[in-house]
Amino acid sequence: MAIATTFDKGLKILELFTLEKPRLTLRDVAECSGMTKPTALRMLNTLEANGYLMRDKSKAYCLGLRFLELANAVTERLDIRHAALAHMDELLIKVDQAVNLVIRDGYEAVYIEKRETGHAVRMYTRIGRRAPLYAGACPRCLITFLPDKDLQELLPKLTLVPFTPKTPKTIAELEERIKRERSLGYCFSQGELFEGTSAIAMPVRDHTRKVVGAISLAGPSASFNEEKLGYMIKHLARCVEDISREMGYQVKKGI
Repeated sequence: MAIATTFDKGLKILELFTLEKPRLTLRDVAECSGMTKPTALRMLNTLEANGYLMRDKSKAYCLGLRFLELANAVTERLDIRHAALAHMDELLIKVDQAVNLVIRDGYEAVYIEKRETGHAVRMYTRIGRRAPLYAGACPRCLITFLPDKDLQELLPKLTLVPFTPKTPKTIAELEERIKRERSLGYCFSQGELFEGTSAIAMPVRDHTRKVVGAISLAGPSASFNEEKLGYMIKHLARCVEDISREMGYQVKKGI
């Protein structure tokens, strides 16, 4: 019980440090925590000795470098590729279509992971491959679900090059496609980068609700018939929700 009480007091002190109050004196800590000065000092000394607190030139306390180490550990855990792998494997088993993970790099999408089927006909994707943000479900997904302000700033900077007759040819056409896909909650493409192929994609979000990647299912267009599409969408939605949750995103119904 004593250990738990001591731990609780330590947490109580650490929670006093905020962006508005990054530095606190012994007096501040005692007054804000309700502890006596001797008790507060004893706790502060313990936290300082273990690297959780440090003192600046004025001898005020601030959070220590130990928190930077812990933050780096959390960042590593939230790495999108590591978060996605197991869920991509599970999605592949359920839908038997190629699964791709892309992230944005400037005006391009970069494929950073893929899971391929055993089909004789395979998709032409490879890790490291780049694609324009306006063509193909997975690349376009990275911009479709951007905040309106960011999207409107980006669109005039894109130079649209047609890869097939189905590639968006004008910004107006691209905007119309984005508007439709936003209402659907997913992106869908048929032969925009390679004729005879189709894909559906949904965004992955992080703890700030920012789109940090996209997952797609891709394959021969014949596989994306109306009967199968609903099944694919259901399992793709569950996959990106699970990955987003691991990235710290708080999934809310209807969002």
